[in-house]
Amino acid sequence: MRLRERLAILLCLAAAAGCDGKPSAPATTPNTETGPTAREVIDASEAIEKFMNAGRMHEAELVARKLLERAPAGSSAYATANEMMARALFARTQVPDEPITRSERRALIAEAATCADRAASAGAAAGAPDAAKLGFAALLASSSGNAERAKQLFDQAVAIAPNDAGNLMQAALAAIGRADLARAKELVAMRKLASPGEAWNAGLDAEIALAESRFDASVEAARAAVAADRERLEFRLLLARTLRKAGRAAEAARGLSALEPAERAKPAIAEQFALALAESGDLRAAAFAWDEARRANLNDPYVRAQSALAFHRAGDTARAAAELAALDAIKGGAEERARIEALLRAEPATK
Repeated sequence: MRLRERLAILLCLAAAAGCDGKPSAPATTPNTETGPTAREVIDASEAIEKFMNAGRMHEAELVARKLLERAPAGSSAYATANEMMARALFARTQVPDEPITRSERRALIAEAATCADRAASAGAAAGAPDAAKLGFAALLASSSGNAERAKQLFDQAVAIAPNDAGNLMQAALAAIGRADLARAKELVAMRKLASPGEAWNAGLDAEIALAESRFDASVEAARAAVAADRERLEFRLLLARTLRKAGRAAEAARGLSALEPAERAKPAIAEQFALALAESGDLRAAAFAWDEARRANLNDPYVRAQSALAFHRAGDTARAAAELAALDAIKGGAEERARIEALLRAEPATK
């Protein structure tokens, strides 16, 4: 059967089933048969794009996996299939309305990193390295915990496109993450030349200052980032982190309290807000900060688990127990409940 016909059948089955079934295991053994034609690869790629644009990530993954199974190792189709597979897997980790467990996310990122590396390496081996593909592979390698491979890929990407502000930013953040601050400073200097005045330049300065425990300098740089782009919540979070590290948790809490309720309910912001409140001595307010996020993210097991932990620390053990019990009805809840219960065993309830 021709691949185009197989894909058509697959798309119909996927749409009918709603992709409730689990995806097949990762394709670890490449196909050695005659691969798909260029037209069939284009058709498959377009189908994957359409599914991703429609938010139907399971279908996108299924089509990408079938294409990858069909493409012979070393072929251009194999490189394209790996690229599309990496994008589909990564996209699955970014869907807010479909929570995945931590272990599932780790597995998806790890497989995406492998596929993206294959795609980027294939282009480099063919004499046509692509900075964007190398940067994407590097980002996934970093996210999967492979710091050394991420460094290699970022270095290749930066060598090809030394003025790419996006890659320079991610490469600098990865360098900070592995405590290579000398390299991070080099990359930030390059970025400032490539994109002078851009807000993330100040943000990266703040991150480096934090890593060097220069807390007052980190606050100043974070304020500059916020002033340069007041719409980006990342910089509000960065400022809150720097203020907390500088021993100014109450100031961090006041800054985040000024955000709209919908913004404070975002898990990343709720976490910083709750930490700032707790470090200011208001454990009850910290619990309600997590509860605000819980109400906006009812199916997020991490948020509910953190809410339970916060109520426990605030002395409301009954509410903490209720939130822990509610985790049993949420996908991924058992994993989060086990994590919190392990913490609670070492952290007796407040009397």
